[in-house]
Amino acid sequence: MKPHKPTVSIIVSNYNYGKYITDALESIMHQSLTDWECIIVDDASTDDSIKIINKYAKRDSRFRVIQHKKRMGASVARNSGLDIARGEYIAFLDSDDCFTEYALEMLVHTAKSTNADMVGGNTNIVPDEFQFVPTKNLSWTAGIVGGTNNPAAFLISPAAQKWCWIWRRIYRRDFIGKTRFIPEFKTFGDDLTFMLDLCWQTAQMIETPNVTVYHRQHANAATSSVFSPNNFNWFPTYFRHMRDELQDKYDGHFWRIYYRNSFAYLLLETVFKPKRLGQYQQEAKQILIESVKYIPMRYLTFKQRILCRFLLWMNRK
Repeated sequence: MKPHKPTVSIIVSNYNYGKYITDALESIMHQSLTDWECIIVDDASTDDSIKIINKYAKRDSRFRVIQHKKRMGASVARNSGLDIARGEYIAFLDSDDCFTEYALEMLVHTAKSTNADMVGGNTNIVPDEFQFVPTKNLSWTAGIVGGTNNPAAFLISPAAQKWCWIWRRIYRRDFIGKTRFIPEFKTFGDDLTFMLDLCWQTAQMIETPNVTVYHRQHANAATSSVFSPNNFNWFPTYFRHMRDELQDKYDGHFWRIYYRNSFAYLLLETVFKPKRLGQYQQEAKQILIESVKYIPMRYLTFKQRILCRFLLWMNRK
């Protein structure tokens, strides 16, 4: 007998978020769409996370648990989930976030009615002390605020950062196929590069106005944690991947805007922030130089090209 193929496979990666993961799993338990499986990948937590996770797995067979013996990072954890997912659609949820109760039902309905490869919803930013409480408010209104078969337009939009959050949408599993997160990305760069790898292949992507995720802000979250080398050490892998794997996937207009924006981001994280904070300046400088080696200068502004050439010249001295 073939195993049941659920409508949605939810992949939850977790590391030491025992404080929050109950809320995440409760929000999954209370989904109005009940045909799901949840693959929880614990990345060798040292707190009480696995105890909580196993409690839910014993209560409900729709929870499946993978426990890494050593910490490997969020990218590898998500890949572990993708490798065994059986659902028609894939959803990602960080273990410190929560779904709205209608999230999966609304996203699947929109995906099926529009034949979209991926569908995204809106996000509510909530504080650290937020607690998920079932509201029984399962109503939502069908609506579309954006849709395109030209994903490059989204990736270079002013809202690109929000657009690249992977955890506020669902994806057809057949569309993801063999695409995986890059293991070298431990903290930053995973969402952004995953979306770059996917978007050039899509025939249709849709955005809806309905809130799908409560996104928790707290001191330990990657996006709000203290500045460290994690903020910049991913850039060389990011630029090398774009050059080696994606250069022919998007047109020149896209790359001109994208590389210019990415270079400005690189300078922010390797020059301006380290100097302002008086931290990691030498380490950040080396990452800047290493990153520049992979950037096709023809896509940069004149001033950016001059700066890149100067950096490479200084490195050769």
